[in-house]
Amino acid sequence: MPTPIGLVKGPAETPLDFKFITPDKTKLKVGEFVYYDLNGKKVLCRVVKRYPLRLYPDLYLSKPTVSPERIVNALGINAKEFELFEVRATIMGYYDPNLGFVNPRIPPKPGQPIYLAEAETIQEALMKKRPGEIGSMHIGYLLNRDEDVPVVLDAALVTSEHMCILASTGSGKSYLAGVVVEELLKPYNCGAVLILDPHGEYHTLKELEGLEEFRRGDYSPKVKVLGKGEIKIRVCELDYDELVTLLPRLTDKMEALLNEVYRELSGKLWTSEDLIEKLEEIAQEDSNYRSSAYGLIWRIRRFVQSTSVLDDYEHIELKEILKPGQATVLQLTEMEEIEQQILACVLLKRILNARINYEKGRNGEKLEYPVFVIIEEAHRFASRDARSYPVLKTILAEGRKFGVGVCLISQRPAKIDSDILSQCMTHIIMRIVNPADQENIRNSIESLGKEMIEELPGLTKGQALVAGVSINAPVLIRVRKRLTSHGGTSKDAPMEWISWRERNKEEKPVLKARQRRLFWEE
Repeated sequence: MPTPIGLVKGPAETPLDFKFITPDKTKLKVGEFVYYDLNGKKVLCRVVKRYPLRLYPDLYLSKPTVSPERIVNALGINAKEFELFEVRATIMGYYDPNLGFVNPRIPPKPGQPIYLAEAETIQEALMKKRPGEIGSMHIGYLLNRDEDVPVVLDAALVTSEHMCILASTGSGKSYLAGVVVEELLKPYNCGAVLILDPHGEYHTLKELEGLEEFRRGDYSPKVKVLGKGEIKIRVCELDYDELVTLLPRLTDKMEALLNEVYRELSGKLWTSEDLIEKLEEIAQEDSNYRSSAYGLIWRIRRFVQSTSVLDDYEHIELKEILKPGQATVLQLTEMEEIEQQILACVLLKRILNARINYEKGRNGEKLEYPVFVIIEEAHRFASRDARSYPVLKTILAEGRKFGVGVCLISQRPAKIDSDILSQCMTHIIMRIVNPADQENIRNSIESLGKEMIEELPGLTKGQALVAGVSINAPVLIRVRKRLTSHGGTSKDAPMEWISWRERNKEEKPVLKARQRRLFWEE
């Protein structure tokens, strides 16, 4: 039988909270897990507050050179009174093989012993999966434990119910996203993953193709990295509204004319030249529309035909970029923001339609398997004024039924529409200091309590709060080490400055002498 770490004092402020008294000085950190016995069940609880039961009088602290313990001993007072702590804990629940995770809503009785939760007790109660099982995602370890207690998410729920990773700059969100991709490409998941990468941070995932940890039998995952010149969308895939967005400062007459031509060509594999030909015909036949038609032609040549991601004939095939056991990285670094949004809009719409076609037996482009899309800098794509907002909102609301999962990664959650953020059912939140970002998280994510939100500013790099459907209760974690190198490391400016000086220090005197010689020769 384990040794109790404390005894219950009584209920706290809420029905799910209680207080207990403990002499422990080291183990019971905020966020630690304890349990009490309820009819043979170990009911897991989380420590949320810790207070000294008795404080030293201010007078005992008036001389920093004299410890208060010496004063207490000199006065003959029992020093143990100052070594007791009152701890507030929240009841979480226990795991039942038939019922799943159960919160009994029965607090422990006064005087009942409280025990420090063993690693196996925590894993059984909180984790839906074990490391290495089919559908498992081992992303890190419990933060408050010296021993390694793996934190494992349910990959099926992550990829179907959507996920968000939110953090301030430099907190490690892209590093964590790399861990997520690694787990999805392990042999026990074989994921079909697409990554929209605006900063070129995910190309290092290519390294996993040569690692033994990712191989099993004839399975070996692939990583494709596509740059600007390799990413193409056929012009005829654009919706009318997307086409209008690309063409600036349209008059009402221009919009009416464009709408007429677009409707005439819809349903065909038309090109930008087809658009221009139709407009030229109208300009020749009707002088009232001549200036508007030529204005549209100029805009199509300037803003459609010169846009690198758009093409009349080339087209990304979904089955080339989305396959089980493959991650495809679309590097958007050289694209304008509007191009990035148009690309995201068209691709996401095609993916959703392809999954709907397969599930409902319709004609057209089909994908026979679920897919998972990771979107970096998600605030660019998920704010209300983004071109990709409508389709992203549709996928977050309906994609679960058709096997289209999304992971939103952002350093500015306040800029993400709250309706979209609330649809993410697994949340990984790293250090966030901005009050507006914290408020948006509090309003959008119902599973996080006040105490959890208060933890966010105190997290350091590589630490995170994980909550949602893929784990039975919120936990604080430290992210595991990646198997591939991280492509998003910050530049070490002082080292690069020094290195540049070292490389160029011999060239400067020669250059100056040459400049003087040329001056006098002139």
